[in-house]
Amino acid sequence: MKKENKWKMLLSPVIFDRYSKSDIFVGLGITTFAMAGIFITSLFFGLIEITNVGFDARMIGYYTGLIFLSAGYEELIFRCILLTILIKVLKKSWIALLITSIYFGYVHLDNDYATVLSAVSNGIGGIMYGLAFLFTRKIWLPWALHFAWNYLQAPILGFPVSGFEVQGIISLKLLDHSWLSGGFYGPEGGIVGISFRFVVIGLVVFWIKKSRGKVKKKIIEQDYIPA
Repeated sequence: MKKENKWKMLLSPVIFDRYSKSDIFVGLGITTFAMAGIFITSLFFGLIEITNVGFDARMIGYYTGLIFLSAGYEELIFRCILLTILIKVLKKSWIALLITSIYFGYVHLDNDYATVLSAVSNGIGGIMYGLAFLFTRKIWLPWALHFAWNYLQAPILGFPVSGFEVQGIISLKLLDHSWLSGGFYGPEGGIVGISFRFVVIGLVVFWIKKSRGKVKKKIIEQDYIPA
C-alpha cells in the first residue's frame, strides 16, 4: 500500500465528505429531539420538578467546550479507533460493534451512582453511536449525536449526566430516584432514557435511508474499508 493511500485510509473518518455537513446538523437535531422528549416525559410523569431558570454565560461557555471535546474524544477512541481495529481483526462488523458497546457501558460503571441498568443504557448508547459511525464511516454523525445528547441533558435542561451534577439553565429537583428516571446518574440511567435511545437509533436509520438511499449492507459484512 502506498504511503499516501495508507494515510488517507487512516484519516478518512475525520475527513469531510458530501454528507458530513448534513450529518452534523441532523445528528444535533436527532438527539436534541430525543432529550426534549425525555424532559417532557419526565415532567409528565412527575419524575422532575423545575425549581429555577437562569442563564450563566460563563458556565454555558465552559460546558459547551468541555462537552464538545469530551464527546469528540470518546467518538475518536471508541468508534474511529477501537471499533475500526476490531472490525479489521474480527472481520465482522456486528461483533466488533457489540464488543465496543459492551465495553463502552462497562467503563461508565466507575461513575458516581452507576448501576447495572445505567451500564446497559450506556451500552445501548454505544450501539447508537457505533451504528452512526458504521453507516457513515465518519466521525461527524456520532459526534453530533453524542454532543447534543449530553449538552441538552446537562447544561441546558439541568439533568445529571452520567453521574455528574451540572448547573443547567433549568434547575431541576429530582423527585424520583428509581430505575424509571435514573436518579442522580441522569436519565440515561433509567428506563425513560433507554426508551429514547431506541428512538435515536430509529431516526439514525431513517436518516441514512433518506440521505444515502439505503442502509449499507456492510454493517454485517467483513470487508469494512473506510471510504
